[in-house]
Amino acid sequence: MKKTNKKLETLRSEIDRLDTELLNILEQRIEIVKDIAAAKEDDGAALAFRPGREANVMRRILERHSSDLPDVVVANIWREIIAAVCRMQKPMSVSITAPEKSVGYWDLARSHFGGATPMTLHKSPTVVLREVSADPSKLGVMPWMNIERDTWWEHLAQGGDTVPKILAALPFVQNSSGSFEDLNALVIGQAEPEASGNDISLFVVMTENEVSRARLNEYLEKSGLNGHCVDSRSPAVEEGDWLHLFQVPHFIANGDEQLTKFTEMVGDSVIKTVILGAYAVPIQS
Repeated sequence: MKKTNKKLETLRSEIDRLDTELLNILEQRIEIVKDIAAAKEDDGAALAFRPGREANVMRRILERHSSDLPDVVVANIWREIIAAVCRMQKPMSVSITAPEKSVGYWDLARSHFGGATPMTLHKSPTVVLREVSADPSKLGVMPWMNIERDTWWEHLAQGGDTVPKILAALPFVQNSSGSFEDLNALVIGQAEPEASGNDISLFVVMTENEVSRARLNEYLEKSGLNGHCVDSRSPAVEEGDWLHLFQVPHFIANGDEQLTKFTEMVGDSVIKTVILGAYAVPIQS
């Protein structure tokens, strides 16, 4: 007869008790989410996605976390919960750009938006841009490997009510145990960017004439924005306009005094300035 290990049985009983407690707490959290959904039923927003708040929730959880579990495991548990309760409040789906149908972008999106979020995969960023622009309940995942090779941000530079904005960066929690293809991406959608307290913003200045990057970076520093010009696109046609893409290490919104000062320095050549969006700075685990 097999000898009973009473200590092992006691420990397993304690695990069972804690599992039940965890489930009860999770169910309580879900009930609160239902109350939140009812309270903001008429807020007019198409998405319950709150990237700034989500970033701060993850930062707080990982700051308090002290077990032997890797940060990325704890983050994935909370990401599943967050994504699920977002969908409970309002429908949400994700359209993913994956050049050459790379499974890496799918994995990035699935890790962030959870195992039950509806997703579709597309080779062309144009298809994703079209879907997200047509459906305010849809988010898009766009590759961001090399800014100077990416062109999809030019569509965002048009501005307008249905033109998506940059809302988040993936992966938000870096996996120190390894990475697939060293990919990173940005999330876009028809929502307003949300400050998290530690953010990076992107904006475009459209000019009639060419302006050197060195001069633009000088104006950025003088205006106090402290960012840099990461790309300048020459006109596609002879009478076209120049597009200059900027990245700054803080959250900016329409009416920002430093941004206004910067555009004034660039001068009369400026046609318009469009804020593409912002994202919370990812956590290095």
